[in-house]
Amino acid sequence: LLRQHPLDSVDEDGEPFWTGTRRAPKALSFGVSASGDSTEQATSDEHLVDFVRTAARLRIEMYLPRDAEIAGDLISIEDATNAFSVCSVGGKGLDESEQLPNNTDESEDVASRIAKLLDGNKDWSRQVHPLNLAEFEKDDDNNGHVAFVAAASNLRALCYGIKPVDAMETRRVAGRIVPAMVTTTAFVSALSCIELLKLLQKAPLTLHRNAFVNLALPFFAFTCPMPAEEAEGYRGETHTIWDRIIVKESKKPGVRGGIKLSRFLKDLRKQLASDDVGDDAQPPPEIATVSYGPYMLYANFLHDGDEDLLRQPMTKLVQDAIICGDDIDDGFMSDDEEGGDGCAAEVELTKEQQIEIEQLKRRSFFDFSVIVGDPETGEEAELPPVRLMRWKDVGGGDQ
Repeated sequence: LLRQHPLDSVDEDGEPFWTGTRRAPKALSFGVSASGDSTEQATSDEHLVDFVRTAARLRIEMYLPRDAEIAGDLISIEDATNAFSVCSVGGKGLDESEQLPNNTDESEDVASRIAKLLDGNKDWSRQVHPLNLAEFEKDDDNNGHVAFVAAASNLRALCYGIKPVDAMETRRVAGRIVPAMVTTTAFVSALSCIELLKLLQKAPLTLHRNAFVNLALPFFAFTCPMPAEEAEGYRGETHTIWDRIIVKESKKPGVRGGIKLSRFLKDLRKQLASDDVGDDAQPPPEIATVSYGPYMLYANFLHDGDEDLLRQPMTKLVQDAIICGDDIDDGFMSDDEEGGDGCAAEVELTKEQQIEIEQLKRRSFFDFSVIVGDPETGEEAELPPVRLMRWKDVGGGDQ
């Protein structure tokens, strides 16, 4: 956290990041006091030793036979204290330059690293018996559960300059939190699953329910869901967040790199055209802008008549938008203006961009934000999300 936000860092408004309700944490070290306060260091060392003892005991119990009886403390204070010497150099904490290697290869994606870890654990897991499960019991002082929770929470409190509490206070707080979490989470999960079952059964909206629950009162109330809020669209028409305008990509453009922007605009205009005939017929709206998330892909005041852009596949425009980021307009300039393919040919992709572009290849649809203008009045309105359905053989994308 401190590497991401150092003590002298500022937020987006130029104000100190660690101010107000944000407390700057400090890293704890065993036997080494950054402030020189021996009392403070002694308190920190005591809770660090408690944490090692209680955490090690729970871990040992996971591997013991189920019928094994535990008498007394498994880990002594001396053993826990000596354990810190294994993780230090010369009795002092490791410097940042001496930290253990991260064991991550930047060229290796996350999925490959996870697969390697799983494969390595398969052989090991076959040689051990199933681990024992520890069910939290706050009223048994001999199981070490409350002692572990107290040690872990006190370490976190010390990091933020909060006074530690004893096991009795920890037991009192845990006694309230655990039941509340279990009961409320179970209740909400069950109600959500019931509504999902109704959805799968295509039950009418009148059978669905909103739930308002307060277990402390107790209070339970169920109401019929309200209709989705309607937003005003083009020429007085309304739509909700659930409405979509579907543009389907046919097989021919699908195998040639995807539907082009010109064809996308043409198909969209065709859907928006009025069904009226004769004197009552209204001219189709003008498509003002087409955006994908925060990126503007097309604007009629910038790109009207730009044949190079209109011949670009929609998937390539989206990919270029992600690569170019905030400089998306630079990517729309012609080769003569930019001396190439714009920023997409020059920018070195970050790891996040590589992942996002890889996900784009597997997507089966894209949702675009489209603003249209009335050719008679000049008024503009936003359409419902326009969903481009890619040809079904685009690689088994996610629906």
